[in-house]
Amino acid sequence: MHGQEKMKKKKNKLIEQARKSGGLQQVAALPYRHREDGNVDYLVITSRRTHRLIIPKGWPMKGKADRIAAAIEARQEAGVRGTVGERPIGSFSYVKQMEEMDIPVTAHVFPLEVKKLKSRWKEADCRKRRWVSAAEAAALLSDRELADLVQTVSLTLDGSGGLR
Repeated sequence: MHGQEKMKKKKNKLIEQARKSGGLQQVAALPYRHREDGNVDYLVITSRRTHRLIIPKGWPMKGKADRIAAAIEARQEAGVRGTVGERPIGSFSYVKQMEEMDIPVTAHVFPLEVKKLKSRWKEADCRKRRWVSAAEAAALLSDRELADLVQTVSLTLDGSGGLR
């Protein structure tokens, strides 16, 4: 099966799943790093189609825990590797257009402390990435619910590099 056929088949499966359940689930990673001054920066990326600022996200992967799928998405979309949290730190909802259908999607967000930032990665040619403070993220992220989540998470990060 060719790549385009495979993508079309997956899209049709997702649309059918959304019709049955009323919505879809995604996994997302919130990449962050601690600066020397103790503050935390967050990595945001541009979406492929509209170039809005978002965080890495994608569909759950068969046979992989959601946290691992979120880390894989972060590696592919943002070129980062690091330590991913065991549990989601929250979620946000949005509407995705597929085949002229509005589908509600809930993305469960896992924290990812960045240990390595690659200069070349799978989607480097179609995405830009940017380190921002929590306040900048809140102002720049296109999704209000996601921006609020980043603000809330920023209050719970401790000085040791992990979430409380």
